[in-house]
Amino acid sequence: MLVSRAIRLVLWSLANLFFKIRIIGADNIPAQGGALLISNHVSYADSILIGCATPRFIRFLIWQPLYDLKWLKPFCRLLFAIPLPTRSPKESLRALRNARAELEKGSLVCIFPEGEMARTSHMKPFERGVEVIARGLESTPIIPIYLDGLWGHALSRKGGRVFATRLTLRHPVTVYIGDPIFSESNPGNVDAEHLYQRVLELGSQVQSCVNE
Repeated sequence: MLVSRAIRLVLWSLANLFFKIRIIGADNIPAQGGALLISNHVSYADSILIGCATPRFIRFLIWQPLYDLKWLKPFCRLLFAIPLPTRSPKESLRALRNARAELEKGSLVCIFPEGEMARTSHMKPFERGVEVIARGLESTPIIPIYLDGLWGHALSRKGGRVFATRLTLRHPVTVYIGDPIFSESNPGNVDAEHLYQRVLELGSQVQSCVNE
């Protein structure tokens, strides 16, 4: 765990070197107890940027093709990321249930429900795997997050490949964290479509916050 915390500190320092990060709504992430974070997925830096929004450790679900990249896999292991297989429904379900178990233990867990990194500037509909984690959690909050300012960055897929543009320092980005969503009063709040719409709404709101 000590090594993991050291790696996290290094990643935080690098994030603040390469990005000018504005975090809005950080207080919506609970200081203790389990919470499921859901976010749009725009770049390879997304997990690091979300991690900058809270001093707490976050367990990220990482799609297996990304997790298995040679340069990324050692960091994923050190940071206890949860690989999410894409070819085996049974293994995918097992990974989602593992994530749910982490929530029940009081951990922060984050998933990118689009299923892959964005290939255009538009957010894709959410995969239904997020419902496997979210349904029945009752009092455990779901925290919607929208990452703004990353499309077109060298770590995004604009142009069809990563590093299509030059990596620059202090690129402005916003991590916009919305109000918690609970399922105990309305189970419909945690279906994939509702969660997608909530994150989409944050994307519509973020510009007015940035311009304040």
